[in-house]
Amino acid sequence: PEMRRVVADLDGEGEVAGGIVVMRYGENALTTIAAVKARMEALKQGLPAGVEIVETYDRSGLILRAVDNLSDRLIEEFIVVALVCLLFLFHLRSAFVAIVTLPLGVLAAFVVMRYQGINANIMSLGGIAISIGVLVDAAVIMVENAHKHYEEWRGARSHFEIILRSAQEVGPTLFFTLLVITVSFMPVFTLEAQEGRLFTPLAFTKTWAMAAAAGLSITLVPALMVFLIRGRIRKERDNPVNRWLIDSYQPLIGAAFRGPGVTLL
Repeated sequence: PEMRRVVADLDGEGEVAGGIVVMRYGENALTTIAAVKARMEALKQGLPAGVEIVETYDRSGLILRAVDNLSDRLIEEFIVVALVCLLFLFHLRSAFVAIVTLPLGVLAAFVVMRYQGINANIMSLGGIAISIGVLVDAAVIMVENAHKHYEEWRGARSHFEIILRSAQEVGPTLFFTLLVITVSFMPVFTLEAQEGRLFTPLAFTKTWAMAAAAGLSITLVPALMVFLIRGRIRKERDNPVNRWLIDSYQPLIGAAFRGPGVTLL
């Protein structure tokens, strides 16, 4: 008996009754959608003949694609880091030192998210996706520096001293570099209202992932280097790729800087 207030149409096939499910802020979207679907299945049993429920938008597909995208990026990062380390260092265990920091940094971010009550939604996963490319940088630099010191000090100093000196040389700088990147997202926490609710999860997850990477760069990475960077450590010019690159760019540098009063070492 109530007066009609709106007309809805679906795909040009006629009038329909529409409905939108609104989720409470902070709830888990996938859990809520699953509960809605279960309730809809129960409702379908009592619908009159010729009446059906048609889903026009299901947010779970977007969420699952976001999770799959993050998983794909992690796998791609594993492969790229391993190939780069193998190509330029010719040492499989050195590649493992760099690779292991990636899942541990992401895991640390998820653990903090769990205790903080942040759901794995589009924005929070976006924060981790943004930080993936930076998580392994410190480990790669430390491993490469250890190889350079091995080339210079092999036989003159002990294995532990070589790893220690190489880590001490670049470790503090790498640690504070990662902290600077972490702090750069702090202004996001000052956002208020809708913007704050939208971007705060992204800032939190990126902050935790970067903080974990900074901590791992001065704790776990040097420890793994002691145990894994062993065996046959090749000199830089023993690698044909490095030798070709060096022979390619040295003449260019010489041509650019050669002149009166300039001595190339």
